[in-house]
Amino acid sequence: MQSQDLNTMMLEYVNDKEEYDAYADKLKMLLSELLDAAGIKYHSIVARTKDSESLYQKVLRQPNKYRSLKDVHDLTGIRIVTYFHDDVREAARIIENEFAIDRDQSVDKSTLLDTTEFGYLSVHFVASLSDQRLALSEYGRFKDYTAEIQIRSILQHAWAEIEHDLGYKNPNSVPAEVRRSFSRVAGLLEIADQEFVNIKKQLKQFEDETVQQILSDPHQVRITADNLNYFIDHSPVINELDKRLVTSQMMLDSDQQLINELIRMFHYVDIRTYGELIEAVTTHSPLALRCAKVMPNPFLPRQGIGIAYICMALTIAGEDTHRIDYFFRRFYPELRNVEEIVAQVARVVETDDSREKY
Repeated sequence: MQSQDLNTMMLEYVNDKEEYDAYADKLKMLLSELLDAAGIKYHSIVARTKDSESLYQKVLRQPNKYRSLKDVHDLTGIRIVTYFHDDVREAARIIENEFAIDRDQSVDKSTLLDTTEFGYLSVHFVASLSDQRLALSEYGRFKDYTAEIQIRSILQHAWAEIEHDLGYKNPNSVPAEVRRSFSRVAGLLEIADQEFVNIKKQLKQFEDETVQQILSDPHQVRITADNLNYFIDHSPVINELDKRLVTSQMMLDSDQQLINELIRMFHYVDIRTYGELIEAVTTHSPLALRCAKVMPNPFLPRQGIGIAYICMALTIAGEDTHRIDYFFRRFYPELRNVEEIVAQVARVVETDDSREKY
């Protein structure tokens, strides 16, 4: 390639740089939507366009390979970092289904390693938008654009970044002991990657078994901070109570702070098993709703907030002034009008009882 050709290519790239930037942003948004829709959790999606100086040096090194910008497939680059290596495969499957893949330029680096080797693993696609997507007006302008899409797990990403920072390019240029050290570290990361996947599967199995056990024999399952979140997510009784308490349809997931506070409340009101909790909800939901009417809610609208009012209702229903006073001092220390709130609840109860007589 003559220098004039290279200069022309560079001028074309500089003039079109904003379009490449727009393409990178569009791909990042699209990939985020596709992964979210598939339920794949990821650490990050990073989009970038090639720096002009980097492009210049790349073409200069192999002038016969890059005769036009279309020959440079990584002008736009996307890196997807997942938490688990089994999600790398799932993300790759989605990309293969949703994009047009240049098979000659794409590579699964894990298949390049010998069974006795360890090292940098990732999947690289050279991809362009599919005909179906290009038919949409928002994508049509990117018809001739390609992108390099890399997918790694977070541990694979850590390995690649450290390897790059150490300048570990040619294994034959460093002593054998250093190469062995690299292999040991890479092997440990590969084992850790697999163990995290195993842990994820074990937690999912624990969740499924816990939910099933709660449904089949709730009196035999003790309430713990580990399984309460699962119960709140799956219990129609709790979900119905929450909906009656919170007018907004948007409720946040229960967080660890709420879970810990509920566990403390259960200990105070002597609720130990899910059978006892379900019975308390069934018996005291009307009183819990009355408590919610007269008392400001100290929590954000999170799933499971109804249980806090059940514990409050259970305490008030016991009519033990010392226990009621301690309950509010322990769990709502900032309240200064406890007696007034309890009296308002009592008045509502009396009113409802009198109405029921007529």
